[in-house]
Amino acid sequence: MTLRSRLMFGLVIALVLFASAQSSFAQVSISLTANPPSDGEIQTNKTAQTASPGVAGGGLLVTGSLIATSNLTQTRLRITYPAPITSSPAICYNSTSTTEFACPRAAGVGVPAADPIRIEGQTGVFATVTQPILNTASSRIEIWLPTIAGNSASGSFRIVGVRIDANGKTGAQSATAALADAANNYLLTTNSVQVINAIANGIASMSIGARSGQTNLGTGSVFTNRTTPDKLASFTIVEGFASAFRTKIQSGNSGVALPNSTRIRLTFNNVPSGVTLTLSLNVPASTGANALNADFVSSGTKIQTITSTANTAQIEFTATSLTTTETLEVDVSDLTLTSTAAVTTEGAISVTATFFPIGDAIDSTDGAPSAADGYPVFAQLDVGPTTIINIVSANTTLLIPLAEKVGVFDTGISVANTTSDPYGGLTGGGAVASSGTLTFNFFPSTATGAGTSCTLTTSSTTRPGFGIASDGTVAAGATYVVLLSQLLPASNCAAGDFVGYIFITARFLNAHGQATISDFRTYSLAANVLVLAPPATSPRNAPGTGVESLGF
Repeated sequence: MTLRSRLMFGLVIALVLFASAQSSFAQVSISLTANPPSDGEIQTNKTAQTASPGVAGGGLLVTGSLIATSNLTQTRLRITYPAPITSSPAICYNSTSTTEFACPRAAGVGVPAADPIRIEGQTGVFATVTQPILNTASSRIEIWLPTIAGNSASGSFRIVGVRIDANGKTGAQSATAALADAANNYLLTTNSVQVINAIANGIASMSIGARSGQTNLGTGSVFTNRTTPDKLASFTIVEGFASAFRTKIQSGNSGVALPNSTRIRLTFNNVPSGVTLTLSLNVPASTGANALNADFVSSGTKIQTITSTANTAQIEFTATSLTTTETLEVDVSDLTLTSTAAVTTEGAISVTATFFPIGDAIDSTDGAPSAADGYPVFAQLDVGPTTIINIVSANTTLLIPLAEKVGVFDTGISVANTTSDPYGGLTGGGAVASSGTLTFNFFPSTATGAGTSCTLTTSSTTRPGFGIASDGTVAAGATYVVLLSQLLPASNCAAGDFVGYIFITARFLNAHGQATISDFRTYSLAANVLVLAPPATSPRNAPGTGVESLGF
């Protein structure tokens, strides 16, 4: 055989082998794209979306690009998610059986029929792709890719409605893809696709305050004598990220409302019996499709009452923005007490918040997705507690800025218990008559600065002065009169002269006082005693709250 003939023979063999090899290579290239992915999901959401919320048809786009005309044989495209899948298509199977079965969809079981896992938008080579199959044990969905003789088309389809249990997950989440076998002229070019960009807290913070442009009502207060000096309070719930608050429609990818929005449940702690709080939602007066709007679930309005036996409220979002981080304001717009309300000891009413409904997204008996607890559904993660109402002793805090006992100079002090008045008690707008002891806190000054503080509390055995009962209390309608020179020996103060200021805590409301410095011969200086807002509810170190005046 000549050299030329040998070369020709080798070329023919190479061409045959090349043609044979080409027939085994994939002729449709498959790629996966999130269309679009979810920018953020709540870290406790057991039914987290894997596509942008509220986008009808949003999900995974599967694209088949034609490389060359070829025969395609059937195979399964397998897409595995990073957590248990908590939504369902029409067909299911599990790892213990290869038999397909209809996924449960009876009332209260399975997932809402409005937003199942489904195939949409089939075109071209994928025009005959049918509904996906869920492998509940492997967190995987599988799609049959078709057998087509002499295929010459490209095409695409979308996988919509896949949800996962994001509880305990952090950061971005990706799904992985594979083909059941490769000898079918399909080539998978995408092995991983990001379906969730971030997982974060759905509630960034909850605190006393108001949304922008609204009045901060602060914390309310109740006195232990069952009077309510401040019936109002307000607190805010700040969204953790722009799309955490979702309506029923935004919670799916079908354009159809799901059973619930990303509700928030408020739990009010330590509500005494006989106390009723009236809540109101402070939302913008004019609300559009993308402006925050919400109602209380049980009332269907923006008004809800809270008692010791009904201490929770659920908030349903009816309009939200998915691109703006929003602030929800909840107000305590009224606070009422019965005549026997259990507020005679100090305490506080607080509130916590969590996304709701709380439950399991997968049925523990068969591992199938379940909507029995609601949809979407969450794990409980309370934010708070935040104190909204303080229950404080019925006290009056008085301040004498200057008192002296030096040589012949002394200071006369009077404290009037004005809870006895002509105004008919609570029904007529008057005070509630009550008596109580007095505590004096002395703060002396020395030639070089501050001295050592000391105290005196009146009692049955310590009651210097005039106008005080045998048990050391000042009765309603009585005025207690005493000299500083009488108080100091009965206190634990050091002996000697005194120049300084005095705080007086009267264990009754509506106390008023006067202090007179005199030598009892030619000189007297009288001044009304300052009255402070209750430090427990109006801290002296908080700007604008610790106001001192002649009456509260």
